[in-house]
Parts: sequence; C-alpha cells; structure tokens
Amino acid sequence: MRKETTVPISRKRKRRTSDSCLLYLALVALLICVAYIAWGRLVVYLSGVQFLTQQEISRTVQLQGILIKEEMVIRSPVTGKVHFMTVDGNRLEMGAPAAEVVAVGGGASSRLITPSAGMFCNHIDGLENVLSPANLDVLDFSSLDRISHKQVSEGELVEKGQPVFKSIDNLSAIYLYTVVSQTEFPAELKEKNQWLKARWNDLPLMVKAYSFAEKGDSWEGLLQLSGFPDELVHNRQISLEIVTNRLAGFLVPHHAVVYRDETPGIYLAVKKRAQWVPVKVEGELQGKVAISGRGLGEDTRYVSNPMLIREGSLVE
Repeated sequence: MRKETTVPISRKRKRRTSDSCLLYLALVALLICVAYIAWGRLVVYLSGVQFLTQQEISRTVQLQGILIKEEMVIRSPVTGKVHFMTVDGNRLEMGAPAAEVVAVGGGASSRLITPSAGMFCNHIDGLENVLSPANLDVLDFSSLDRISHKQVSEGELVEKGQPVFKSIDNLSAIYLYTVVSQTEFPAELKEKNQWLKARWNDLPLMVKAYSFAEKGDSWEGLLQLSGFPDELVHNRQISLEIVTNRLAGFLVPHHAVVYRDETPGIYLAVKKRAQWVPVKVEGELQGKVAISGRGLGEDTRYVSNPMLIREGSLVE
C-alpha cells in the first residue's frame, strides 16, 4: 500500500523565504561587486592622465587707436593724369622717381620724386600734416573723428596742388594715440620704459607708454611702437593686442596640484599607479600653473584631475 508524506505548509514557507534571502544576498553582493568595479573604472577615467607638455599662455588687452608717424605729402605741380613708377609699400631712396603727371592739352609731363627716404604710399587721409611726432605735445585730437581716405589710382586725373602720394619714414618712431577705460588699462603700461609684446594682425611688435594722463574715468595718451611690420604704417586706425602677462613651461591645471604639508606636488602615473611627487610652482595664470621638478619631462604622465585619487590608486 502506497504511503504519502505531507510536508507542513509552514516548513515550505520557511524554505522559500530562506531561498529568497540567499538569492537577494547574492544579487546584492553582485551589485556591490559591479558597483565597485564600475567606480574603479570611473575613477580611472576621471583622473585624466596626460603627458606633460611645454606650453605658453598669455593675458592680452585689446587697444584701438590712431597712428602718428613721420610722413610727407607730395602734390601734383600741374593738372594732368597720374602714372605711378613704383608700387604701394616699396621703400624708396631720397630723390627716387615715384610718379609722373602728364599735363592735359599736350603739355609736358612732370616727374614727382621722393623728398626723403621712406615707404611709398598712395593712401591719403588728410591728417598727414596734422598728426606729426614733432608736435606730440600740442596735438589737437578733436579732429580725429574727421578721418577720410583717398587713394589716387593709376591714370586718374588730378588737379594742380592735389595730393598724389606720401612718403612714410618707417625707420623713425611711430606713436599710437589711444583712450582706455581705467578698468581695462594695463597696469604694466603705467611704468615708463617698459616694453611689452604686442600683436597686430597676428604680426609681432613692441610697445611702451610714452605719455598718459587720467581723463574722467579713462586714460588718454600715447604709446610708442617698435619693431613693427612695414604693413602697419599704411594704416591710420589700428587695433593692437598687447600682452600684459605670459606664462611658459610645463603647464598643468590649477586643480592638478595637490598640497601635502603645504608642499605642492602632482600625482604621476607610474606603472598604472598614482605616485605623488613634490614640484615647484613657477607661476600661475588663467587657471594654469607652471611647474618644475626633478625628473619631469615631456615623457612624464601625470594625473590632471586628482580629486578622487589617493596614493597607489589605479590610473592608466
């Protein structure tokens, strides 16, 4: 006769509960393991390991102004058509032929020569005799808003006494008149005889303060230019980018520097592990820090974001 065994319902429930707890604990353990691995990979990813590189950054100020230069206007002695004997931008010696004017009605031609050595320019703005370095102390800048540009073209009919071209002495000092708000005025320019690097149309030159005075909430005055490109002298109104501060060397983000007992250092990636080494901070600009230290080179890998990094942390 077949005998049946009956398991009490309470025992079945206990077994199911036990199995559920084991499964739950296993899932929790699995999630913890996954989270630990994921966290480790996230820390490695966020550490931002990079190679040290030589860099240079600068702080610049943009200034607009009016050029003041040695220039002499040559006028036509007769009414006639112009024929140029050189091209804009050429430097001519004193007495070199620059243009001739063929008089109307079959008259003789008149040759125009350069009164002094300088760059030939056929752009006339009417301020050549007003803005002169010889008159810096008595210049009237109220007329600067009346700048007009006139270029005499090949074959153009000119009147007697009309400006034809000008000769610019690009070897003499050139000045820039500018007005700058006090909040934007570079403090470095307040020191006379201090030359600062500048750029015009991505071309380098040097500038220094010649004379400046406060005018309301602005500074008004003159900059002296040196080492400027020849193309600059053909302009009257220009915009300069003055370098007021620069930083060069091994540059790292400011937050990459980690202090230990007031000693600055960075974490290096050595055999995939973070290793702190002391460094010397040479300067700081725009969120970057220039560092130096023993053994640092362009083959050195460092942690750019050490917020979650500790000594011996895994890094790649």
